Amino acid sequence: MEERGGACDDASDIAIRLRVLAGEIYNMQTSLEWLQRQLFPSTASGEYLDKLAEQRGLRRREAEKASGTLTFRVAEVRTTAVAIPRGTVVSTDTESPVRVYTTEDSELPPATFSVTVPAEAETAGFRGNIGANTAVLPVSMPSGLDSVTNTHPFTGGRNTESDELLRGRLRDSYFNQPNGMNAAYYIALATSVEGIVKAGVVAQARGTGTVGVYVRGTAEVLPDSKITEVQSVIDAAKALNVRVYVERAYGQSHDMDVSVVARPGYNEDEVKTMCTDAFAAYLESIPIGGKLYTALLGKYLLDTGCVETYTFSQSMTDVTVPGSAFFVPGDVYIEVN
Repeated sequence: MEERGGACDDASDIAIRLRVLAGEIYNMQTSLEWLQRQLFPSTASGEYLDKLAEQRGLRRREAEKASGTLTFRVAEVRTTAVAIPRGTVVSTDTESPVRVYTTEDSELPPATFSVTVPAEAETAGFRGNIGANTAVLPVSMPSGLDSVTNTHPFTGGRNTESDELLRGRLRDSYFNQPNGMNAAYYIALATSVEGIVKAGVVAQARGTGTVGVYVRGTAEVLPDSKITEVQSVIDAAKALNVRVYVERAYGQSHDMDVSVVARPGYNEDEVKTMCTDAFAAYLESIPIGGKLYTALLGKYLLDTGCVETYTFSQSMTDVTVPGSAFFVPGDVYIEVN
């Protein structure tokens, strides 16, 4: 109408129809752009990334609970046993308490001062990896016991694998194609065994014609049965002239000492928790025998959204672990400004 010299009334029936149509076309274009992103591993997210990973034989790693032990004590020996039921809860004495509980029924025998019971964190995730002697507050401890603590750290807790970590493994599956002889081949064989989450390969580990395969499982201590199972799988598929030795990878702790400037709206405790989780997530992303880059660790800290900038101490440098080792979080020092 405007091209013919007439005026178009915004309240007219045709104008309202056109505005509704324009909105629907915009929504359709937005949906198509979103759908296009879900078609490619580099941009897919959520369940669509999971489906692409499944096409390569990969699955998103679920969150795991940290596990350890609790030691219950009495000040004076008793003539009768004290029952410690499964589910006895103990908490850390921190600003953001972490609760752990016993995983089996036990008891403190007569004429003894202490007993140690298996336990795990109430919730899955990195926060359950508490330090030694931090779980000291009884929540539901039976009467007759005087104190409790964890003499060793709780370990093995991890968050659900993020899109970024899963995307990295998916990308590696395209770049590192197993060919029957390379490291990717042995890693694929090892991680095909249920309970194995990481594997590393060292050529000529015991001389010419040998390969060392080092594995890490979901359990804190990988049982011998899993080592034997991985060895059997690899022996059945390896080249005839190669001797392969499967062993446990060992954890090498690494400390983080950093000063951060918090974004407005975040308190000190929130910043420390989020940065500690980011540190653990970055270490989890490094393969066995891999290298820690402080610049990439800094990116993980910034990606939390609670940090404006950061400064690592002079002791923080790029570090490479041996081919049979993986990084685990050590002591964490965070100064929040």
